[in-house]
Amino acid sequence: MVTRRSTQTVGDDAVVAATGQPRAAWFELLDAQGATGWTHTRIATWLVEEQGVDAWWAQSLTVSYEQERGMREPGQRADGTFDVSVSRTVDATPAAVYALVSDDAARAAWLAPALAEVGVAGDLDVVGRTIDRSVRLRWPTEAVGGATGRARRVLLTFDAANPGVAGGARTRVAVSYSGVPTVDEVAPLKEFWKGRLDALAALV
Repeated sequence: MVTRRSTQTVGDDAVVAATGQPRAAWFELLDAQGATGWTHTRIATWLVEEQGVDAWWAQSLTVSYEQERGMREPGQRADGTFDVSVSRTVDATPAAVYALVSDDAARAAWLAPALAEVGVAGDLDVVGRTIDRSVRLRWPTEAVGGATGRARRVLLTFDAANPGVAGGARTRVAVSYSGVPTVDEVAPLKEFWKGRLDALAALV
């Protein structure tokens, strides 16, 4: 799975409408300021305070500038780490999905068989939950995507995909967590969670 660049997710016409000029013009201005040697915060602050760009669009321009100038990989956060997110819609209610994730024995049926593939020994402990809405799991520091000395939490959320529709209830299950140390660990983790959500869907 390839993370799309900022320039692919937000069209240049939208940038012009919101900021008054295309990305290329902003990039030229930033280059003239020597912004390739600036931090993310300094670039965004300069766009807001010196150029009057809206804060949200300043962040968007900063990320796209950093990506295009080789200062940041697509999907990389300002601190150098990466986020992982995967989702799947399953044929069950949020309550039914929550039960399969929050209960240790039920969770083991769809999650445990593949944990060794990403360096997890044993199960993932539940460290937080909101009934029928979300479950938070502890991700080991020694596993793929783990970082020594930094606690990692995996969040699974359950949202009704067709609220109010009688029969055939469906739920969007989303897995997300941040702080993945390297870009090389992103794809294996996405593939792992995609497979685990497929296994979860087969049980409901």
